Amino acid sequence: MTRRPANGRRRLLLWTALVTAVLLLALPAVDRVCATVAEKRLAERIAARQGALVGAPRVSIGGFPFLLSAARGSFPEVAVRADAVTREGRAVRASVDLREVTETGDGYTAAAADARFTAPFDSLGAGLGAGATLSADGAGRLRVDREVLGLPLTVVAEPRLTGRTITVVPVAASFAGRPVDPAGPRISAAFAGRELVVPELPAGLAPTRVSVGEAGVTLHARGHDVRLT
Repeated sequence: MTRRPANGRRRLLLWTALVTAVLLLALPAVDRVCATVAEKRLAERIAARQGALVGAPRVSIGGFPFLLSAARGSFPEVAVRADAVTREGRAVRASVDLREVTETGDGYTAAAADARFTAPFDSLGAGLGAGATLSADGAGRLRVDREVLGLPLTVVAEPRLTGRTITVVPVAASFAGRPVDPAGPRISAAFAGRELVVPELPAGLAPTRVSVGEAGVTLHARGHDVRLT
């Protein structure tokens, strides 16, 4: 008489353990599915507000478990990657990293944001002469190569940010393999008037610096209490 209840308890404990194991194994998958749905919805809302975007942005919500963060209405990290086109028709790749994103009413606000807007070299060469090519010189500067009278001219320049204005300043040059003065009249004339005033950035971001890398020229920006949607 005493064995049956004991066997029943053992079977109950076994089934409970199995169900618990299945739930623990399934929880990450369910959590990831819910996160993916939320990322897609947030991407759609950002695309609806930013007309310069090309296609939907790619959104990644960090932190695990997602469901717990969703219940709290706060996410530690959100990354947004997008392609856009400026008013001048230049292609730009945008990368925005958001921290402490909280749900506020009908939208979201990030406590802080770091952004990078990268223009590929092939979208920046207009006005530097036919056949001019741009690249990174390996030291964080811009390299311009072109031919003059059939001979190679190379100019290395630094992009500089002052307030909201970007200027490109020649710092070294060579013609036919020989060093020349980068401040000479012909080189200076080629770069004169090439100032660029940074337009109003989305979500109140403010430009902080400009850099040159293998992917192109990048404008860095930062913001606090950034409103997303």
